[in-house]
Amino acid sequence: MDNERARLRELLAAHEAYRARTLNLIASENALSPAVRSALASDLVQRYGDYTGRDLGARHYRGNRYLEEIEREAAAIARRVFRAEHVELRPISGHVAGAAVLMGLCRPGDRVLEPGRDGGGHREAGKLATSLLTPLDVRYLPFDPLQYNVDVPKTIQLIEAWRPRVVILGSSNYLFPHPVRAVAEALHRDPEAVLAYDASHVMGFLAAGCFQDPLREGADLVFGSTHKTLPGPQGGIIFSNRADLMERISQATYPALVTNHHPFRIPALALALLEMEQFGGEYCRQVVANAQALGQALAARGIPCVQAGGCYSRSHTVLACVAAFGPAAAVAARLEEAGIITTPATLPEHWGREGIRFGVQEITRRGAVEADMAEIAGWTARAVAPSGDLASIAREAERFAAGLGPVRYTWDDGCQIRSSLSTSA
Repeated sequence: MDNERARLRELLAAHEAYRARTLNLIASENALSPAVRSALASDLVQRYGDYTGRDLGARHYRGNRYLEEIEREAAAIARRVFRAEHVELRPISGHVAGAAVLMGLCRPGDRVLEPGRDGGGHREAGKLATSLLTPLDVRYLPFDPLQYNVDVPKTIQLIEAWRPRVVILGSSNYLFPHPVRAVAEALHRDPEAVLAYDASHVMGFLAAGCFQDPLREGADLVFGSTHKTLPGPQGGIIFSNRADLMERISQATYPALVTNHHPFRIPALALALLEMEQFGGEYCRQVVANAQALGQALAARGIPCVQAGGCYSRSHTVLACVAAFGPAAAVAARLEEAGIITTPATLPEHWGREGIRFGVQEITRRGAVEADMAEIAGWTARAVAPSGDLASIAREAERFAAGLGPVRYTWDDGCQIRSSLSTSA
């Protein structure tokens, strides 16, 4: 047993050292500030806080008097930040949040229209439809590969002909804002139809008032994860201005999908939202600038990237087209050996199918700026070349990672942050 304990300590230390010396360019992760991370280590990590429906006071466990206040504070912060009348913080992931939306709003056999693989869709409904408990009729949104976005005319035609119950916008390869307003106008000719917006990858942008404003543009609700561009703890969130929808979604959330909602993450989420409220504008502007610079730098070094009208990204994501260098999984493996952590991606045929997804949000939080993107692009170009010296690149990337420094776009003093939480309305 002692050997096993020592081995676990060694493995954890090895993981920490390994990730510290590599460049994390995974688009679905981020770096937590010290204040957010410390909030995850409270007594709440060993507590339950179940409640029924949308009544935060309807607790099944005792000992929740301060947890209830924390959750009320966190909900108030989320409502203010997202300018929404109703929020649901119990989903423990973005996928669970999406499942709650569909299970709360759909009946067996209902029609759902969502982004497909070509557009980077998470395919929430398609995955749920594989279960006998949630039979849904799922189709995928028409996609325009040249604009790397939803094909609006074809989507409107499909909505009018097929009359879906729910349409989901949003992408795991989110480069540009989706046409929320145009889709909403077509869909809402049916008063029973619902437009949901999966903001998992752009939740930080929405919290900072950047990218787009789906509720004001016509979406009925927004759902997603809380740990990608929003640098919070892993978890999910749903918000809307429609009480009728949220009542049904909350019933699906608890007790159907979540009983213990891991309440220890709630104060950490509230702190991350406060960070975005105060520092998010500057953070998001730098993220977009870095993404655009990385796309330009990769293209200049012979690695074409998905773009529309010369713009590579208005988010944190860059999609490199790597078919000329081999299968995406093999390219990602070479990059990892070179100290650059990325994700393989499936691209539309127009872009060669084989893609690598880069996300610049974490290195931006650690201080990277546009000039640094040229170095990263240079290492990438050397790594994908058959003759690339991966060990040499890894040493250079390690030196770069060591020089990035601590997390930016946050408060300097953790005590100051905890004070902000206690006084926020």
